[in-house]
Amino acid sequence: MREDRKQMTEEEIRNGREPFCASFSSELRPPMSDNRHPTSVGGVLILDKPEGITSAKAAAKVKKLLKPRKIGHTGTLDPFATGVLVLCLDEATRASDQIVGLDKVYRATIYFGVETDTLDKTGKVIGRSDLTFSEKDLLEVLGTFSGVCVQTVPRFSAVRVDGHRLYELSRRGIEVEQPEREICIHSIALQSFKWPEAVVEVCCSKGTYIRQLASDIGSRLGSRAHLSALRRTRVGPFTLDRALRLEEDFSAAFAEGWIIPLNVALSHLPAASMIDGRSLGLLRNGQLDPEWETKQKGIYNTSTNAVRIVTGTDRLAALWWPNSSPGAARRLRVFPF
Repeated sequence: MREDRKQMTEEEIRNGREPFCASFSSELRPPMSDNRHPTSVGGVLILDKPEGITSAKAAAKVKKLLKPRKIGHTGTLDPFATGVLVLCLDEATRASDQIVGLDKVYRATIYFGVETDTLDKTGKVIGRSDLTFSEKDLLEVLGTFSGVCVQTVPRFSAVRVDGHRLYELSRRGIEVEQPEREICIHSIALQSFKWPEAVVEVCCSKGTYIRQLASDIGSRLGSRAHLSALRRTRVGPFTLDRALRLEEDFSAAFAEGWIIPLNVALSHLPAASMIDGRSLGLLRNGQLDPEWETKQKGIYNTSTNAVRIVTGTDRLAALWWPNSSPGAARRLRVFPF
C-alpha cells in the first residue's frame, strides 16, 4: 500500500508523536455485536498472539475451538514476537488479499552492542561492539530511515531462493545472495532510550522485516544490534484493543462474539450499494446489471482497488474491480448473501 508520506522532524521523533500511517474512517464493531454474521459465512478474528508459538499454531488453536471449514492468517509473526495476528475464517479467506497488504505498526526493542545470526534474541551471538552513542545520534539516524528504501531480506527468513527456504539454506551453511525488496517506512519514532536498549515505534508497509531494520540501524550507528522484543500493535484498522488474548481460556461462544463481519473488516475499501432485487439476482449468478455497472463506473472511474458491493442489509455481496482490463481474472468475486 502506498500512502502520502511526510518526514518527521527530530523534535517530533523526540516527543514520540503518533506514527503516520494509513487512516481508516470506519470503526470496527465492539465484541458481541447482535448484527454480526453467522460463523458459517465467516469473518475476521483478531488475536493477540503470545510469545513462544508460531502464527500457524495460533491459527490451529482457533481452528480446533471454532471448527471453521477454512482458516488462514494474513501476516506471520515470528514465535518470539507478540501482538496483532489477523485470522480469516471460512469465506473471509477469499478476501485475505485485501488485508495482507495493509500497513502495520510495531513496537520494537533494539538491543545495541550485540549481533545474532537471526537478528533477534533467539539467535546465536556472532558479534559484539563496545561503541556507544548518544540519544541525539540515535535520533539523527532514525530520521534517515523514513520513506521508500530497499531492504535486504534476512538470512533466516521464509523467502524462497532457488526453490528453498532461505532459513533452510542458512541452517545448512549454504551461502546464497540475499534477496532485496522495496519497502516504505512511513514513520519511525523513538519511545525510550537507556543504553543498551531503545524502544521505537515503526509504521511500515507490507514486507518490512523489523529484525533487519534493527540491524541496519545499528550498522549505521557503527554498532551491532538485534531485536530483544517485538510487538505488533496494529494491522490496518485492526488494533490490540479488538484482539482476543490467546493465552486466556475462553469458550467457542465467547470467541465467536469477537468475529468481525467481513463487510466491516473490509471497511477500508470503498463501498457501492446494491438494493434492487433484479441486480442482486444477477449478482448471485456472477453477473453485474449493466445499468448498475455503468452508473457505478462513473463514480469509481479512477479506482484501481477493489470496491465492496453491499446489500441493503449491510451484507458484503461481492468485491468488484471496476477498472480491471477486459478478460482479467480478478473482476468480480461473489460471496454468500
